[in-house]
Amino acid sequence: MENWGLSVFVEQKILLDPEVSSFSYQMELTMVVVHEICHQWFGDLVTPVWWEDVWLKEGFAHFFEYVGTDFLFPKWNMEKQRFLTDVLHEVMLLDGLASSHPISQEVFEATDIDRVFDWIAYKKGAALIRMLANVMGQAVFQRGLNDYLMTHMYGNAARDDLWNKFSEAMQREGKDINIKEVMDRWTLQMGYPVVTISKNDSWDNTVTITQEHFVYDIDAKLRDPDLFNKSFQWQIPLTLSVGNSSHISSETIIWVSNKTETHRVGRIDEETWLLGNINQTGYFRVNYDLHNWRLLIQQLMINPTIISVGNRAGLIDDVFNLARAGYLPQNVPLQIISYLSEESEFLPWHAASRALYQLDKLLDRTEDYSLFSDYVLKQVAPKYHKLGWQAPLRMGHSCRPLIKQKSCKGSNKNRIPPNVRDIVYCTGVSLMDEDVWEFIWMKFHSSTAISEKKVLLEALTCSDNSFLLNRLLNLSLSSDLVPDQDVIDVIIHVGRNPHGRHLAWRYFREKWDMLNSRYGEALFMNSKLISGVTEFLNTESELTELKDFIETSGGGAASAFARAVEIVQANVKWHSLYKQQFYQWLRKSPNG
Repeated sequence: MENWGLSVFVEQKILLDPEVSSFSYQMELTMVVVHEICHQWFGDLVTPVWWEDVWLKEGFAHFFEYVGTDFLFPKWNMEKQRFLTDVLHEVMLLDGLASSHPISQEVFEATDIDRVFDWIAYKKGAALIRMLANVMGQAVFQRGLNDYLMTHMYGNAARDDLWNKFSEAMQREGKDINIKEVMDRWTLQMGYPVVTISKNDSWDNTVTITQEHFVYDIDAKLRDPDLFNKSFQWQIPLTLSVGNSSHISSETIIWVSNKTETHRVGRIDEETWLLGNINQTGYFRVNYDLHNWRLLIQQLMINPTIISVGNRAGLIDDVFNLARAGYLPQNVPLQIISYLSEESEFLPWHAASRALYQLDKLLDRTEDYSLFSDYVLKQVAPKYHKLGWQAPLRMGHSCRPLIKQKSCKGSNKNRIPPNVRDIVYCTGVSLMDEDVWEFIWMKFHSSTAISEKKVLLEALTCSDNSFLLNRLLNLSLSSDLVPDQDVIDVIIHVGRNPHGRHLAWRYFREKWDMLNSRYGEALFMNSKLISGVTEFLNTESELTELKDFIETSGGGAASAFARAVEIVQANVKWHSLYKQQFYQWLRKSPNG
């Protein structure tokens, strides 16, 4: 927590032991410290006029935690790469829900204040700031931001004050862009657009570009026409390149303001592909006609490096989410990941891992699950065998799903490296007997390293033994053996274990009153917990259980429960509409 001149941290976010702390733990600590230091400017030096613009301080602090960490540790590629998977892709999952809200929310009374501190304020705020910085150019953006801070130092400011300073900075460069007019569309409307780019059949090198509000539940537009009316429209800074098997053009920027527009681009033919939102600097998804998707997949298979690392990750994230929402056939995302054996960079692997995890949650209880898991295994196996355990730092977590299955089959008496310790501990607990679980439990209590305790506690949730998982759940909440700040993580990680999913869901319902009284006022805790125990529910009976529980739970966490219901409804709908199509393609696939 930041105060002017004094930042306060819990032990977990400040103590680091280089001997046992993983790279990801070091990265997390660095970013937390940078974030709180950034608040000395955004929040302390200049404070938002009112709570509706809390994103002015949290969005900037979240954005600059990546910029600042990138400055300290440039090899980590935080600003240009990790920002995409950790911020942009994550918040677009939330903001694509019909239950989302604008980043600027009206606040009328004290009870509304907690509501505005959510990932939309932090992560969407950061993503919009990043988009604007790229549109303005870094130097002009920095000058405008400096003017804003100097003008309003030791005082308060609203979003219009920021937009005015940015517009003035642009005008000094001879660029007449009304920043307020552009950004009001992004901050006062919920959600974001999907931009569809289609090549025209004519010979005049034109493309048709359309925009519409992206939502996972397309039926929501029919159920709530007042909310999803035709006025949802954005001014979109679409960057576009044209490429083929050996070359990609420099990017051009097209401002898309209407629902449908036609634009002339560089020379295009049947073998030329289009690529939008270069390096994913924009806060929107991009779709293409199926022929263009086939050309992009072909390019990834032949020579992926023609397309930037950021765009390779972006293509993966967009294609999986477009298919999930019904904009694309289910086979297109499965085809795109078949190039991964050629991928040597961490970021596309990270994007693929996150996207496949979303699918895994939907499929792991279906009869044909092995079709999916075998297909994924076949795509990642070549890279696993090539890298082995001692992968370079930039590829450190790319093979996690496979390593979890392979990790205990070798014999290695050396000390386990910190970067794979969580995988080894988890696999060991899942494959071994109760004695191993007891050993890890004792090791958790005896360890003095905060990062090691965190890994050990998560490993305990990996057991295949329902009795041990139940025991851990009961110990976490009813004793002082598990620190308060770790209880929610225990419940969530038990829920992520297929053997513990129903246990965590039942435990959550039985202990809700206690959990809500203990964590209800802690920022993010309730929404994190509710999401963690419900995201795996995907049957009609589980949806009914969730709705019945909400009705009888006595209120609280209304927005988090609304999101949970929408996500579970989408899971049920996906099974009904797309599961059969998905597995049919896998059965026929030559790569299956």
